[in-house]
Amino acid sequence: MSAAPLRIALLGCNRNAALVRRNPSFTYRCENLAEALRRAGHEVWLGHVSRFPWWRRFDIVQFHRPQDGTRLALLCLWLRARGTRLQADFDDLVFEPALAEASPAVINGLRSLAAVRAEFARHGAALRRIGRASVSTAPLAEAAERLLGRRPTVVPNAVHGRWRALPAPPPAAKPPLMTYLPGTRSHDRDFALVAPAIERVLARHPQARLRVTGPLDFRLQARDGQVQHEEKLPFERFHEAVQRGRVNLAPLEATPFTRCKSALKVIEAGCFGIPTVCSPLPDAERFADAGAVIADGDAAWEAALETLLFDDGAHAAATAG
Repeated sequence: MSAAPLRIALLGCNRNAALVRRNPSFTYRCENLAEALRRAGHEVWLGHVSRFPWWRRFDIVQFHRPQDGTRLALLCLWLRARGTRLQADFDDLVFEPALAEASPAVINGLRSLAAVRAEFARHGAALRRIGRASVSTAPLAEAAERLLGRRPTVVPNAVHGRWRALPAPPPAAKPPLMTYLPGTRSHDRDFALVAPAIERVLARHPQARLRVTGPLDFRLQARDGQVQHEEKLPFERFHEAVQRGRVNLAPLEATPFTRCKSALKVIEAGCFGIPTVCSPLPDAERFADAGAVIADGDAAWEAALETLLFDDGAHAAATAG
């Protein structure tokens, strides 16, 4: 006999309730999960914490990236009194104030260290208040366990459910186009790590191209027409940018923050048979020979790009697993 369906609420906790569905993190950690749970027969309420229907009964309420405060404290008390199981969900290392200086927002000069440290403290306090968590990667679970004193559940990111029905174009027929898809304004330093290798590949191959989709401050030496930069696409059209290239790029600086990140860029491109050259990342190791081509250092990046752009056999092997 199958278990009875559960009543589950997945709550986004970003500052602006009106923008919750524009947040890629909410899309993958809440919307994607909600679709899977509904297909499994469960009842799911999805939305911002400020619009939560507190009068309804739920078996499980999950808070995505919660921050502590009066609202969270009262809501947790009310839900626990009604027998609801509470859980926090994090997909980035945003709950350890001592590591705030490793935040990309701080490293790239987008926010002050004091502001980020205070925000991380509120995330950490919320995590302790809720007392149970799910996280996106094993390194992130290690960090959360230090704070909670118990092991969180690792729920890895997965390709968006609606993408599975989209057709994948034949990779071998694609021109030598590299794609880079920064989702936020915090990847300038990441991209700078691999810019020299990209420049050398573009210089050797006039037919090679790079297309950047999303916010990025960068300069590359290249021929006219070899480098294109376009605005970030809404998620409904994001798959178009992912599918365009022959090789995807996912460079990351080595920091405590990036070590905990998900290999989401590898997952997205791999859905369409496109390999991603990426910096060393624990979560990416799961996809070795299944989309992730890990390159450590300038020479390794150049060699990987050269091979995947022009060798059909190596390209096919990189996503065969």
